[in-house]
Amino acid sequence: MTVIDIAALVAGVILLIFAAKYLVEGLIGIAARLTVQPFILAMLLISIDLEEFAPAVIGSYQHLTALSYGSILGTVIFLILLALGSAAFLFPIKHPDFPIKYIWLLGGALLLVAVLSLDGTVSRTDGLITLAAYIAFLIYLIRDMRRTRGARKEIQEAEEEVEKIVKKPTWYFPLIFVGGLAGLVIGALLVIEGTKAVLHWSGIEETVLGLTLLAIAANSVEVVEAIIPARQGHPEVVIGNVTGSSYFQLLFTVGICALIRPLQVDKMALAYFVPAVAVSWLILLIIVWRRRTPRWVGLGLMSLYVAFVFGAVLLGLRT
Repeated sequence: MTVIDIAALVAGVILLIFAAKYLVEGLIGIAARLTVQPFILAMLLISIDLEEFAPAVIGSYQHLTALSYGSILGTVIFLILLALGSAAFLFPIKHPDFPIKYIWLLGGALLLVAVLSLDGTVSRTDGLITLAAYIAFLIYLIRDMRRTRGARKEIQEAEEEVEKIVKKPTWYFPLIFVGGLAGLVIGALLVIEGTKAVLHWSGIEETVLGLTLLAIAANSVEVVEAIIPARQGHPEVVIGNVTGSSYFQLLFTVGICALIRPLQVDKMALAYFVPAVAVSWLILLIIVWRRRTPRWVGLGLMSLYVAFVFGAVLLGLRT
């Protein structure tokens, strides 16, 4: 591994963050010109997490399917333990309005992926199943969010952001869409190349590296995106972002990656990583059920994430 490899990884992460933002803006602007409802545009703004999605897809395309699978699981663990934990540690969270049924449904999504992974492969047929589940979830979510007070607040804020975006000139949106798409692909390629260099240098298993390095790199911005609404007094946005991103990863990203190339699931993933995601989900369920996340819980979540990464690296070192 060289300085160039490290620089490629860092540059790729930075490019992913900015490219994803502009790509979504371009998509929203184009959709607005096609008279798509503001509510749908707001849902689009909230639910799409392209900076995590792109490296997993590129990894799958480049035959690094175990890396992609690991990064997907690692993203969910990162979101619940580190992103939510950091926000709660800095700004203790109370969230009485967030519906716990969405957490139960997230558990169903995790169970679906775990069952589909038991044979050691997430096939293209399995990918179609997870995509169908994601579409069904979005339909349910869109209908339900119109009736939920906490969710309406999040949607209202997203709609206000959409209004700021669509005021820009018409020519602006196709331009940033193409530029964002190109930046997203280039950024993902740089991240994957940097991760591959670490893979060859470190001797760590592919799935483990996806679960740790790739997940942390691709999700670094999520910590900031969790802290800001917590600081502004919008805890339902913090929980909503963590939950929505987890759905997106487990159902949509798994589905797309599996359609590109069936995902390899090794025994370590089934024995350690899938249970780790299940424990993270159970913690999220307890947090939402108790309706608050004090500072000591945030510190505990962050500590648990460090312990999880340390254990994963120890297990993944090649002998």
